[in-house]
Amino acid sequence: MSAEGLHRSLALLYPIPARHRRADTGRAEAGQLLGCDDATLTDLVRHGLPGTGELGRERFDSRDLFNLGLYAGTGQSMSEQVFVFALRWMRARTEAQLVPRTAAFSARVECDAPDGCGDAPRSVLARPLPKEYDGDLTDYATEPADAGDDETVVSASPALGISATLQTRGELLPLRSAGARAAMREFLGTDLRWVKLPEDLQADVDLMLDRRVASCASASRWLRQLCVEAGVPATTRMGWVVGMEMVHAWVEIEDTDGLTKVLDPIFALFAAMVPGANPVFRDPDQALRTNRLVPTALAAGEPLARHSCGGRTVPARLTTKILPKVSL
Repeated sequence: MSAEGLHRSLALLYPIPARHRRADTGRAEAGQLLGCDDATLTDLVRHGLPGTGELGRERFDSRDLFNLGLYAGTGQSMSEQVFVFALRWMRARTEAQLVPRTAAFSARVECDAPDGCGDAPRSVLARPLPKEYDGDLTDYATEPADAGDDETVVSASPALGISATLQTRGELLPLRSAGARAAMREFLGTDLRWVKLPEDLQADVDLMLDRRVASCASASRWLRQLCVEAGVPATTRMGWVVGMEMVHAWVEIEDTDGLTKVLDPIFALFAAMVPGANPVFRDPDQALRTNRLVPTALAAGEPLARHSCGGRTVPARLTTKILPKVSL
């Protein structure tokens, strides 16, 4: 059953393009991630699983392995198990998605240049803005201490950190705009799969529609486009998710009653994959803003962290922890 499911998933796999591929996982770890034996892994390679090196000693891109295992339908791959565990909160009753939550937040951006940090460093980090969603931010601090507290925090240093206590709140409102409801139904009716993608491809709507593989950024950009085409004012927003430390994007619309409401296309996809998920996540007549969203001032596709040094923009390493202060 494991081999059959993996082969079915392989037929649908969007391989990480060669220019973005990283050979970061060996055969032994690959088998563990996929929950399969060595013979099955060899057969997957022969049928198209991308790998580098000679047969029997390949190295794989961990994103290919994650995406392959996630849709195997066996329950034996690491990605299936981690996915369902990380999103177990989606099974909670609606009231639990709305009540105030308190979490300890910390984020840090560091220079990740292969040749080390250069002269004149500049680190940039988006600041959490829970007040945008009726929440609160207390115990706010930056490192270095003089980095400031604007919507985007900047420091002339190799690294920059933010810490705070967050209070977040959810909201559930009826979706009154017929155009917004139609846009959400069109999104839900499209055969899309959420996958891990290279950063450069995550906001690519054309790729999403061509290959039916979505990230939160591309899905949010497309849903925004559908709303605007239906005459609904809409924007996208980037932020984090409490308890998951994941960078996330979603859509905000101005409904016909004048209220700003959240549409979350990726959580709608996730809800179809989590057994027992609360159906409100996929209800096209409701606008759910879960109490786990932590907004910033940025739009979908904009990086939450950046770093430059030596007169050039270089890779930035973002580390985030958002730990609930109440039991899940």
